[in-house]
Amino acid sequence: MNKKKVETWRWLLGMALSMAVLLVSAGCGGKNVGRVNDKPISQAEYHKVLERMAVPIVGQNDVPLVDPVTGRIVRDQAGYLALRMLVDRRIVLEMAEKEKVMPTEQEIERELERQKKQPDFNERLKALGYTQDDLKEDIKVELAAFKLITKGITVTEEEIRKEYNRRIQQFTIPAQVQVALILVDNRKKLDEIQSQIKKGVDFLVLAGQYRPPDMPPTMNTTSVWLQENNEMFRQLPQLWQTLQKTPVGSVTPPQPIRWQSAPGKVVNGWILFKVLEKKERQVRPLDDEVREDLRRLLMQMKSKRDLGRELVQMRTQAKVTFEIPRYNRRWEQDVQQWKQIAQTGTPAPTPAMPTPSTGGGSP
Repeated sequence: MNKKKVETWRWLLGMALSMAVLLVSAGCGGKNVGRVNDKPISQAEYHKVLERMAVPIVGQNDVPLVDPVTGRIVRDQAGYLALRMLVDRRIVLEMAEKEKVMPTEQEIERELERQKKQPDFNERLKALGYTQDDLKEDIKVELAAFKLITKGITVTEEEIRKEYNRRIQQFTIPAQVQVALILVDNRKKLDEIQSQIKKGVDFLVLAGQYRPPDMPPTMNTTSVWLQENNEMFRQLPQLWQTLQKTPVGSVTPPQPIRWQSAPGKVVNGWILFKVLEKKERQVRPLDDEVREDLRRLLMQMKSKRDLGRELVQMRTQAKVTFEIPRYNRRWEQDVQQWKQIAQTGTPAPTPAMPTPSTGGGSP
């Protein structure tokens, strides 16, 4: 799913798993913890979801997370939220089955192979506590939601090429130069450093030894990659030109530079670079992976289906029961909220079932 359509659902992965909830869930009497339209939700399935909810309940800057449907602040109801997520998954799969767009095993395997191509796939999967079978379950729901939203929509090769050209910057890796650098704040020291370089003293040794007072913490380093779109080069374009002209292994002439060492205090000095390596600008071609990503994006952009609103409506119609009484009460309260949403026309988020962040590749 594209970012806009899934961001309101990624909050589900941010729910805390408190010890109190674990103790309550572990005490469920039977092998099932609930039912959706007469189909059981097993304890194993429930606990698996709970185990993945290991992120603090607050968001960035300690801002409490808010339920995108009810608007209520999410508190320590991780157990209930896990159950509700499982209900949503069941509903989406039932919708896909009814509309004959259920993902095939071949489609799921193909999507799994796409995700396996992402860097550090296995490490990320392990860190999240996922097996490949777990991931395939999530892929199935993701694909089902995607196919529901994009049912009947097609995209031509010409549309894909136009979108690729329009977004070419997203597929461009800027030119880069790896450098060591020395920042100097007085002429006498500059002359001394240049003299030592001429005598054969290693530039990297000098970069590690000399540090003027109040210098920026990122300066005087033995190795850093600088991209052509670096803010420093926007302000001082001649610096990038100098680095481009300087051969690998050579040191640039001293370049005048100013930096702020303290509020209201500006230092005039010089900067020396030793060019260690260069990489030319690269543009990722319109290969199969890029083509598929753009195809899915364009299909979503064309879609006018409000699957989020449909899901809210399906929640109110579903026959849902839980083994934990207070969760049944909470569900009934939410059903009343969802009915109000359906009646008032308040926008509802588009559902997207969480998958591990393996670097992208899911719809």
